[in-house]
Amino acid sequence: MYIRKTVKEIAELLDLEYIGDGSNFIERVSSIENSDKKSIVFVEDQELLKNLVAGCVIMRKTENLPSNIPSIIISSNPKLSFAKLLEFIEKSNKSYEKGISQRAIIGNNVKIGEDVFIGDFVKICDGVRIGNGCIIETGCYIGANSILGDNCFIYPNVVIRENIHIGRNCIIHSGSVIGSDGFGYIRVGEKHYKMPQIGNVIIEDDVEIGSNVSIDRATIDSTIIASGTKIDNLVHIAHNVKIGKNCIILAGAAIAGSSIIGDNVIIAGQAGITDHVRIGNNSVVMAQSGVIGNIKENSVVFGTPARDRYEFMRIQASLSKLPLMYKEFFKRNEKKNN
Repeated sequence: MYIRKTVKEIAELLDLEYIGDGSNFIERVSSIENSDKKSIVFVEDQELLKNLVAGCVIMRKTENLPSNIPSIIISSNPKLSFAKLLEFIEKSNKSYEKGISQRAIIGNNVKIGEDVFIGDFVKICDGVRIGNGCIIETGCYIGANSILGDNCFIYPNVVIRENIHIGRNCIIHSGSVIGSDGFGYIRVGEKHYKMPQIGNVIIEDDVEIGSNVSIDRATIDSTIIASGTKIDNLVHIAHNVKIGKNCIILAGAAIAGSSIIGDNVIIAGQAGITDHVRIGNNSVVMAQSGVIGNIKENSVVFGTPARDRYEFMRIQASLSKLPLMYKEFFKRNEKKNN
């Protein structure tokens, strides 16, 4: 990934100080494994500096700075500074000429803000409102009366159904569906009668939604994703679910209807949350866990059914000893019978 700037220019871009040769020209950002004399990398483990070949390193200030690196940018959080550098490069490489493609279909009473890009074969239905600075790429569908706040980035082939409210600075990746029908049926004899799903989805500011995510609309109220939450690929969030602020939900997780997830919760990969449960603030549901009941604040749970991780590990340790216990019991019982 190319940057082509001097160390001084990069330091100014990041609003950081540098040590060494400010005129040193950097061509690319690299991982530590693939760096060379024209690369910039970030380092948090000082041991990695010993044999490192790089043109510039972003690192914390220490008493013994490496002599084998010609230029050093000093940061209190090297990983964050490197992320900001990547963000700058990404924005530089993604240039959009603002405007609406002639191949897009725009409905009636649509309000579109300033500096908006709308790509080919986008369908925007009646009554939609799109904020300033939004980017809507090829093949997206935005249903009637939906709202997008300022500076949203919608990747190709996203479906946003009717009456959906999306806040500012949101990112939605390809293949995701926001506002699909919730899965609700009433048993009538031998058939299933569909419960109409006439609610909506509210996504607050600064939310990112990965690819192929399904977020169902509520039956009559709102499915809510609060501000700052980040959702990985291949996640399912069912109808009437409420997810708090700054949560992390990893790939393959599924949250059943009407569950309430608190703030700052982490739900790891392939975890399953049953319906109508509450997960308290600052809790962690570890990978492949199955939650079937409420979880208190600040908990870390594991297993199916999910329970305190240390309790689960003790149970698993005990279960591993069962064959030996059975063998010992069998021997003792055989001696008694003889």
